[in-house]
Amino acid sequence: MTSDELGGKRFDQILLDEPIRKALYQNDITLNNFHEHEEELKKLFPGDREYLAFIDSYFTNRGILSYREFLREPQRFDLFLHPRYIQQSPHIHDFYEIKYLVSGSGTVHVGQDLFFLKESDICLIAPYVPHSSEVYSDEATMINLVIPPEHLNALFPRIMDFPNDLRLWFSPEFSLQASHCCMICKTEGDSEIRQAVTSMLAFFSGEESSRSLAGIRKAEAALEQVFLRILELKAEKAENRLEYKPADNAALSSLLSFLRTHLCDASLDKAAAFLHFSAPYTSRYIKKQTGYTFQMILLILRMEEAAKLLRETDWPVEQIARSVGLSGKTNFYRQFKSFYGVNPAVFRLEAKKGAAP
Repeated sequence: MTSDELGGKRFDQILLDEPIRKALYQNDITLNNFHEHEEELKKLFPGDREYLAFIDSYFTNRGILSYREFLREPQRFDLFLHPRYIQQSPHIHDFYEIKYLVSGSGTVHVGQDLFFLKESDICLIAPYVPHSSEVYSDEATMINLVIPPEHLNALFPRIMDFPNDLRLWFSPEFSLQASHCCMICKTEGDSEIRQAVTSMLAFFSGEESSRSLAGIRKAEAALEQVFLRILELKAEKAENRLEYKPADNAALSSLLSFLRTHLCDASLDKAAAFLHFSAPYTSRYIKKQTGYTFQMILLILRMEEAAKLLRETDWPVEQIARSVGLSGKTNFYRQFKSFYGVNPAVFRLEAKKGAAP
């Protein structure tokens, strides 16, 4: 199933035209270096107004996303295509997000783990979990499902009325635990799931004015059918299809561990020496395996460690910046706010109140 066969591309069109996103990806323009590419970026837009709108929407993290930005009454869930060539920084939101690889492959970064998804894989992500996801080829198509917690019982009446893995996972006391915040379901091209997904895509690709209440409820029934089939597949197979899977690339996992312990002086050359590769090959290897540039991975790790130190220590901001390898208070403030949506001082204050992500 190709992207063209899926109908409308609402979310793709709202964000950026795909050629622009592809240009960003191919030229390694990211959150970490876009200030150095201003002249190149401006050439992608018809005028300054469009360019400034792009900077505001694409390179600004707005904190916790709410499903209310996506959901329209009387819908109780939403579906959209994940835009290709978006190099996301981790973000959090107040809804469950379900990702399905219609075709090709993609990556999902949840906490400190990287997951590599292939066609027909499903990834379930709990609310308030820092994550990002990427698809980096013209052939790859990923869909995102937005499921508000308060609609779970209405959307999944059959799943919620008997003990099962999915009902357990959807319970906040379970899915908000760090070890359970994400699940990967290997459906192996199951035809029933693909048929249900196709039904939902047909509904959400249609004109909004033609969406009847009956059509909405039919799409909801297809959604529940996906999860009932997952439970059925699990029961049919001895292997556990609903497991939390850490990054399965040994070299990449070792590299991430190495970088976490060398944040203050990490570099591509040192990463290459650790892997016993050349620097150019290491750069290509990392991007091929994860979809991220080396600098973006390093920024993610530095920001995660900085957030941890802000929560758990009373160190001055300048000391935290030095310890994670970001010199200069101004530069650190700019990077941290771009990543988390608030400056370090506000983040620390909210952490003491128990509100920081």
